[in-house]
Amino acid sequence: MNSKALIGALGIAIGAALVGGGVAYAQQIAQATDPIAARKDNRKQAGAEMRAIKAIIDKGGPASEAQPHAAKLKQLTLAHGTLYPAGSDKGETKALPIVFTDAAGFQALNKASDDAIDKLAVAIGSGDLKAVTDAYGNVGKSCGACHEKFRAK
Repeated sequence: MNSKALIGALGIAIGAALVGGGVAYAQQIAQATDPIAARKDNRKQAGAEMRAIKAIIDKGGPASEAQPHAAKLKQLTLAHGTLYPAGSDKGETKALPIVFTDAAGFQALNKASDDAIDKLAVAIGSGDLKAVTDAYGNVGKSCGACHEKFRAK
């Protein structure tokens, strides 16, 4: 890994840690009161971060502009796996029952998304927009794999 990629990945990790405290606290409060609303909000924010990264790709960079969006996406993904407590399968949710009966499978796909975001961070750090584009596509594929198995159409 070259030094630019390492610095970019490190920047995303540090940014995620800084943002994470506030996001995690807010998510804990939301989860305690309404986990379905918390996860809807989490995924809405994640979608906004993905659209922001896509806009940077579409305009031709620079890749470094995607760093704060990837850091926020990382934090949201880490929190996402915690937003499905027992009993939160009732109500207005698109989460299929399998989320609760195959928690290990759900967590594995959430981890795959987390790993894909780490690779996106490395690509952003490299400054190579083609690598960012490819890594972004892989993040999207990881999201789609989870939706395919665990989310109602």
